Formats: sequence, structure tokens, C-alpha cells
Amino acid sequence: MTRKKFIITAAVISAVIAAIPFVCNENLTASYYDIHAPKLTSPVKIAFLSDVHNTQYGHGMSELIGMVDDFAPEAVVFGGDLFDSVWNEKNSQMLIRSLVQRYPCYYALGNHEFYENEQDIIRRETAALGVNVLNGTYAELAASGGTVRFIGAERWIDHGITNGELTDPDMTNILLYHYPEDLPRFSGSGYTLILSGHAHGGQWRFPPLIQGVFAPGQGLLPKYTSGIYNEGGETMLVSRGLQRCPRDIVFPRIFNRPEAVFITLTP
Repeated sequence: MTRKKFIITAAVISAVIAAIPFVCNENLTASYYDIHAPKLTSPVKIAFLSDVHNTQYGHGMSELIGMVDDFAPEAVVFGGDLFDSVWNEKNSQMLIRSLVQRYPCYYALGNHEFYENEQDIIRRETAALGVNVLNGTYAELAASGGTVRFIGAERWIDHGITNGELTDPDMTNILLYHYPEDLPRFSGSGYTLILSGHAHGGQWRFPPLIQGVFAPGQGLLPKYTSGIYNEGGETMLVSRGLQRCPRDIVFPRIFNRPEAVFITLTP
């Protein structure tokens, strides 16, 4: 190799190495959304934490807990894949134990809770910690601006969620459902908001052209990966999730920082 080629090669390698922390930045970020909720009389704030996968955020989960406390929501919603059979469940348990002391908490399971056939144990133990575990059921929050009904469902349970049987027309109805690719099923169901995750932001993102390269359940170039989608009279908010695990060494998040989602329901 000539001296010139060596210098060029070294410069390219150095540039690539220097770019890795920027391209693969997995530092926690907060995303904020205002959602129209006409049944309310004053704003209601909700924290949405999806796809935690037992990921650690600071000692005792202090980084994530502090971010939630700074927002001061009236409720916390745990999206699916709060637990992951591969990683240390103590992180998610510490998160729950802390937040449930200050906020009403709601939770609907995702797919990972089923992988070791431990869904019944997870439901029972999480409920014992004080979380409202919803599987084809609902629980209501008497918030400052009105009543918010949280409806939770797993993919294998319908109980009328696709036609809105569990909604109340006089309330703000929020559906917790892990799989965003199923949005067309809910057309005309009457939810104020559907909260989903699962897609992990499409893993690799190159905005504005590519909003995700791959997502489970959607495959290559997925449609629903992050943010707000309005279809069939329904509004769905998809979280990029909080998973930031060692296995990301194999499949890193690219231009796709993990996020905690903070929602203000606005009359």
C-alpha cells in the first residue's frame, strides 16, 4: 500500500469510528405529544413507557424515573415487552416499585412476556405490585380534567376491542395494544388514542427518507414505527421503545434513540 492510500484509508477508518457514537447514539431521550381529547375539561398528562425489555437506565432506574417525575404525569402506562426473558427482570421491577408509589399505573402485555410461557406469572406478580394489568379489560382514572378509561388487550384476546365495545362515549378512551401493524383492524372503533410499540422505531432510521428499515410483524421498510398515525378515524401513537441491550451490539439502533413518551391530553 502506498503512503497516500494508507493515509486515505486511515482517515476513512478514523471518520467511521468517530461517527459511531453519533450514528448509534442510544442515550435516552424524551418525546412530547399533545393529543386532542374533547371529553376533558382540562389537560391530563400521561407517561408512556414501552418496550423496556428490562433495560437499565441509571442506578435503580434513576434516569428513567427522574424523567417521569420531571414530567409529573397523572398516570403511567407501561407498554408491552416491559419484561424480557433474556435480561435481568429486576430493572423493570425496580421501575414499577418506584413509579407505582406516586402514580396510577396501567399495563398490557406484549409478545416477549409470552416467550417462556410466563404470562400468567407476570400478570399476577405485576398486579401484586399495584399495577392495573389489562387483558381484555379496562380501568378508569379519575383525572383532574375528567375520566380516562384505559383499555388493554393482548393480540390473542379481542373482547370487542376491534369494534370498541369497551369504550364509553362520555369518557376519554385509550387503548393499550402492542402491535401497531394491526391499526387497520380498529377503524371506526372510537378510541381517543391507541398506544403501541413493538417496532423499536424500525431499528435503523435514515430520516427523512427512511423511517425504519425493519420491524417485527411488518418486515422491511415498515409503515408504523414512530410518532402519530391517523387512519380510519383512529389516532395511534407508536413509541420507539426503551430497549437498549447488549444484543444491540449485533443490531444497533441507528439514528434511533430510545425514548420515553410524554403525552398531554388537551381539551
